Amino acid sequence: MYAGYSEARALIGEGATADLRRLSRQAQGMVAEMFASITVTGRDELEEAVAPAPSRPRVVQLRLSPELALWKSTQHAMGNVLPHKGKALRQASPQVLAQLGATDWPAALTTTNALFGGCMTNMLIGAADVRTMFSNYVTDMAVNYEYGYSHVFPTLHELVQDALADAHALGTPYGRERREAVDVGLPYIQDKIAMEVANKKHLKDRSAQMDRRAAQVIYLFDSSVLGIGAEAMARGFDTGAAMSDLVLSINSHDVIDVGSDLVNSEIMNSFLNVADIAASGVVSEPALRAIYDAYAATGARTFTQRWHEPSARMVDSEYGWHINNDRHMLFRRALLGWSKARKSPARPQREADFDEVFNADFRTTGFSRPLDPEYACDGEETCNHVRRFLLDHEDQLLDALWWTLVTGPLEYVRQGEVDEQREEDLAESLRLQLAQLFSKGLVVEMTWLLAHASHHAWQVNYLYEAAMFGSILDGGALTGKLDRAEEGEEPRKSTSADPGSIESWRIGGSGCSMISRPCPTPTWRYVSVRAFALSAWSAYHIRQAVPFM
Repeated sequence: MYAGYSEARALIGEGATADLRRLSRQAQGMVAEMFASITVTGRDELEEAVAPAPSRPRVVQLRLSPELALWKSTQHAMGNVLPHKGKALRQASPQVLAQLGATDWPAALTTTNALFGGCMTNMLIGAADVRTMFSNYVTDMAVNYEYGYSHVFPTLHELVQDALADAHALGTPYGRERREAVDVGLPYIQDKIAMEVANKKHLKDRSAQMDRRAAQVIYLFDSSVLGIGAEAMARGFDTGAAMSDLVLSINSHDVIDVGSDLVNSEIMNSFLNVADIAASGVVSEPALRAIYDAYAATGARTFTQRWHEPSARMVDSEYGWHINNDRHMLFRRALLGWSKARKSPARPQREADFDEVFNADFRTTGFSRPLDPEYACDGEETCNHVRRFLLDHEDQLLDALWWTLVTGPLEYVRQGEVDEQREEDLAESLRLQLAQLFSKGLVVEMTWLLAHASHHAWQVNYLYEAAMFGSILDGGALTGKLDRAEEGEEPRKSTSADPGSIESWRIGGSGCSMISRPCPTPTWRYVSVRAFALSAWSAYHIRQAVPFM
């Protein structure tokens, strides 16, 4: 058990299924109350006078500060307009699918969004065996209900249900707890989606307002990856730290979506929900920076100290996911907002807990403490920790990974001109590198580099801050619409056809029926045994000569 994380630990209890059910009821009730507040106040004339500390969660009206509104209009006049968020439906390239042995998987599982979200997370975490890891990946596809996958891929629901009932995975240690947690979280996701659909025409410039406790409970379920946290907690990892990681996954997601979520149907953006903005009704640059620094502090120990734990590995992978999916356009957002991002690293780098950076009313406190010098780096583009890491490992693929995660993106963003092909080249390079590193069994190594690149994005090169401001330049094409695929939409051209039934698909080239039925042990092509031996479960106590490892 770690020092700190006290409020998260008190909220989550033991992290058992009963605790999650208790919190799920609370989260569902609070979100329903928020959407109901739109009707109570009047759908088209929501009050702009916002109480500083609401007694109950509700939806409030927001607007950009005059300064940010002027900057946005000026940038738009210059042609610097951010396209709307993508639908996350693009299929991975044949090269990536071949490297992972995923050519014959159902199309829902082979989008860049899914492969480098849930699939990569599970490859970093590991499992009892390959079959269980694949089954775990499919259970985590529940998050893609939020992207409208069920409208585009008719087999998604059946895939998820089969994975939840997978007898083999249920028989592995804590496989049952993991699947029970996913099952507990699904009604929250489905209810929230239904309320967004019903109210989508009335959510522009609106956001939820809540207190700190409510925020943590809601973000826990908004993460949609309860299974990862539940299994980690069942295995004995610190419950408070695990819950904090799931909450952090929301903050790491929302930081680049602030402006986009302001104009679409999303009321649950963890930046816009903070009282600094929600209580005043004004999205200002000082407020955004204060909230940014608060969330940056809450992630510092995850990325530098606890990077190897299961729930931390999920957040470690999120930076790469932003690059790899066809939804968030991290490089474009960072380029458009680069002028407003800080150009010098935080000195010293800071850390704190969620209940320290926010008061009970969910307002920033300004508090943080210096990160332990053992884990803080020198703030260079390729910092002292990374230089030592790469020198010790002497692997060109690891060198290339750092360049693709940090050096290459910074070169692109700094030059200031949009180049869609260069953005795609960087992303595809990263996809192939991650697949190749996994096939070589360098799971711990790639995890550490992803984690430290995430720390840099928050507190060293401020790519996340640049992307946050870049998101303000969203052109508003999704105003009054959902930021996801809707019923009747088609996926982007696939490189592997969806067979329409999971009866016949294969895992890594092995013929297999439904996950829950007996079949040959699935294998990832090219995968080494070491890739699983060095999973999060066994790597918990790994510390190499490098102090931060």
